[in-house]
Amino acid sequence: MHPPQIIDQLSHTLGRRVTLRRADEPADADADIAFGGGALRIGGTARADLSPREWAVVDAAVHLLEMASGASPAARRDRVFANLIDDDSSVRRDALWELRSRRWIDGRADGIELLAVVLDPAPELGIVAFGRRLATVLHGAVQFVGAHRGAAIFVASRTLDLDALNRTVDAEGAAQDMTARGFALAAGSPDDGDVDDAVSRAIRSAHLRATLPDQVTSVRAEDLGGWALVQTLPRSRSLLVQACPAAFVLASSEDSTQRDTVEAYLDAAGRASVACQRLHIHRTTLYYRLEQMPEVVREALADGLQRSTLHLTLKLLRLWDEELRREEPAAATPVPLPRERTAERLLA
Repeated sequence: MHPPQIIDQLSHTLGRRVTLRRADEPADADADIAFGGGALRIGGTARADLSPREWAVVDAAVHLLEMASGASPAARRDRVFANLIDDDSSVRRDALWELRSRRWIDGRADGIELLAVVLDPAPELGIVAFGRRLATVLHGAVQFVGAHRGAAIFVASRTLDLDALNRTVDAEGAAQDMTARGFALAAGSPDDGDVDDAVSRAIRSAHLRATLPDQVTSVRAEDLGGWALVQTLPRSRSLLVQACPAAFVLASSEDSTQRDTVEAYLDAAGRASVACQRLHIHRTTLYYRLEQMPEVVREALADGLQRSTLHLTLKLLRLWDEELRREEPAAATPVPLPRERTAERLLA
């Protein structure tokens, strides 16, 4: 953003008029917020009157203004990181080369890890405020890069604690009156001269994470490729019935035991011991359940292509089910639906 845009967005976010102190105006130590060679004034408000959330947004504005002016060595370093997501590929390549040359990032041999946190529609200034706060709280585990396509982008350390990240993302999002929809990591190759592809994969995977079932725990783009493929399939009941009647039968059943059993068995690539461990049942019980499946399901399990189609379709249903669940208003009390009605909603 250019300085006038930064000032306008800060004014809108704070709900107060924000101006740059003119050179001929006297300084006001209680009100002025200095940066580089200038200072901000916020509607006559004293600095002591700003709330923590307001300070975070002001800090983000000062950060962007300093980067725009290149007023300090720290701003220069931040600008190089920000250039990783520049629209110009030559700028991105130069930035990555400089970061590696100066050893401001590791990854010369092992590539680079990019983290994307997708937030509810928010102004760029709000995303920057969130990103800077997250980097501060995580004490160097991530380096904030900038706001890009509605997401906060970071370079992540190889030792990043994902549990701590999850807790901090939720806490900082709440502190900034935002909702973090999902986050994901993507690795860039050590041979890449540009991280644009890794950034795009991280953002896509973060959006995908927001709709995945709870049992999918990975946040790495490299682990979510199958789900990304499933997400592209059309939502068509007629296509589902035609492609995989066995999945339709399992999804329509009032008892989810058969569906859960088949899905666990397919997830385990047919390894009975692994499926039994996930289902917490004995091997004999697993074989009995499989033998008692409807004929169309048993036929699908006995054929290689049908078995793969069944597995893919069950994953697709999980994804649709989760998307429906997340779209329901948080304040509403969920009303349990019979399994056959749930299936009709999913496949309509």
